[in-house]
Amino acid sequence: MASSPWLLAAAAGLLLMIVVTFAFHNLRLEKRLMTNSMLQKAATLMRVLHSGARASYFNNLKKDLWSNEPWHAHIQRIIDHLVEDPEVSFIALVDAKGKVIAHSSHALIGSSESYLIADEGEDEAEDHPRLVYRIENVSDFGRVFTTIRQFPPAFPVMVPMLNQPMYERRREFMGPAFRNLGNRMPPLRIFPEGLSLSEQYYVAVGLDMKDFDRTLGRLRMQIFMLSLAMLLVGFGGWFSLLAVQGYRVSQKTLEDMQAFTALLIAKLPVGIIATDTTGRITTWNRALAQLTGLGQADAVGRRPREILPEQLAAFFSPEELTNDRQQESTTEYGVRLVVGGRRCELLCHPLTITDSKQLYMGKVLLISDVTEIKSLEQRMRENERLAAIGKMAGGVAHEVRNPLSSIKGLALLLKNKFAAGSKEQDTADLLVQETERMNRTITEMLSFTRPAALHLGRVDLAQLIRRNLELIKAEAAENGVTTFLDEQAELLPVLGDADRLQQVIMNVLLNSLQAMEQGGALSVTLANGVDGQSVEARIRDTGAGIAPDLMAQVFFPYFTTKRKGTGIGLAISQKIIAEHGGAIELESEPGMGTTVTIQLPAYRPEG
Repeated sequence: MASSPWLLAAAAGLLLMIVVTFAFHNLRLEKRLMTNSMLQKAATLMRVLHSGARASYFNNLKKDLWSNEPWHAHIQRIIDHLVEDPEVSFIALVDAKGKVIAHSSHALIGSSESYLIADEGEDEAEDHPRLVYRIENVSDFGRVFTTIRQFPPAFPVMVPMLNQPMYERRREFMGPAFRNLGNRMPPLRIFPEGLSLSEQYYVAVGLDMKDFDRTLGRLRMQIFMLSLAMLLVGFGGWFSLLAVQGYRVSQKTLEDMQAFTALLIAKLPVGIIATDTTGRITTWNRALAQLTGLGQADAVGRRPREILPEQLAAFFSPEELTNDRQQESTTEYGVRLVVGGRRCELLCHPLTITDSKQLYMGKVLLISDVTEIKSLEQRMRENERLAAIGKMAGGVAHEVRNPLSSIKGLALLLKNKFAAGSKEQDTADLLVQETERMNRTITEMLSFTRPAALHLGRVDLAQLIRRNLELIKAEAAENGVTTFLDEQAELLPVLGDADRLQQVIMNVLLNSLQAMEQGGALSVTLANGVDGQSVEARIRDTGAGIAPDLMAQVFFPYFTTKRKGTGIGLAISQKIIAEHGGAIELESEPGMGTTVTIQLPAYRPEG
């Protein structure tokens, strides 16, 4: 089932939103981390500035309490030391009015720089002043990350008396109250000189943004590439899912087609043999298995010449396995062969299979069993011929029998007028005999054209043939002919009219006997049909045989190859067998003999 285009668009939009959100989140996170890093560095510089200035101040204080440098001089000294870091653009100390007290650029000391003052309205504890930052473009330094914090310059520290002379001077300076403390006087709290305790001061640290911007640019590029990769992976995954879904749908369709094709090939009433490029069988359907009696498992993978009759294997001969064959053969070939003891009429249609590049892929042979169709066609032709002959014979018999009766009457009248033993009386007798012979011929013709009433019942065909062989035994011995009977065990009885079937059997046996003027062998084989629904009798002689060009006429009325034959026997026999629902066929080879095959339906008791 194909996916909806709206579903595809929604999935693509959702994926794009996820990737964009992820990209902006990562960018904000990286900017926050870098900003915090710069804030930490600025805060560290501020702490160093405060600690360094205090340490410098105390160090001078230890040397001389009364001749110490101004407190901002100590701060300026530390600032000059800190700006040696290339990432530091400037460090400045300003008062509440924006006057520069100390600056990394000495030229700016004493100037007014109000932008270095923190925003008003802050209500922060003195011990924890708020750290304010802004990013701005400064004319002298370019793009700068400026961090501002309130700066407490006072150093209220308990300073002990370091030596006796200084202590004595302080006792004199403080007066009697101080002198009365003796050695128990507490340390003195010292404040930097010139410091206004009511004034607020701010320290500003400007950090160069070049590395920040460069790093942020790389991060943007990395995030862009990562987002693009995620987007491509997402779309690739989506299209992979579509491809997998399409593959599954195609696979399911292919499986359904293969199952349908396999079922169609298996159920077709046409036998199908297919070979691959190596000439081995790949397809062998059920119709072919029923025709040959060989199952699919025994045929697939083998070569046609190993299992097929020579007439069928010839369609897969090596000379046909060529890659330059451009067109499929449209010729159909009729093949007659015996398969499983049954004579078959097959219609074969060979095909050569090629791909789009006209390269050889294999051969296919379509085999249609047209035995029944050919039999029906032959019966139809015979029925049409018999109908035409019957119509003609009926008219001839009607027109001839009446004059024959008159001729016979006149011949008898003439015979009575001549003396006994005279030549005239002999001529009259001959005329009567010929008239009677012609009347018998007309009677046979009428019996051939008119449907006879059959008295069907159970007939033991083997017993019937044994009785007929016994009847011709003397004549066969006189002509030097040996008779044989081969009867299959448990031979089925047939459904037929015993008298009419005896007429057919006797007619065929006499024809075979008369065909062996120089002696020979007459054999009769009885067997059940392969379908179990019929019985087959094969009567074979070793006589002169029949020429191939005469085979199509053997069942025609009044056609005969014998000098004294009438040519009506086989035609009547064929008619009788057809009325029984059976078939009679004749095979012959000049100089090798003739075989007559009679098939009759088996007898099945009702119920």
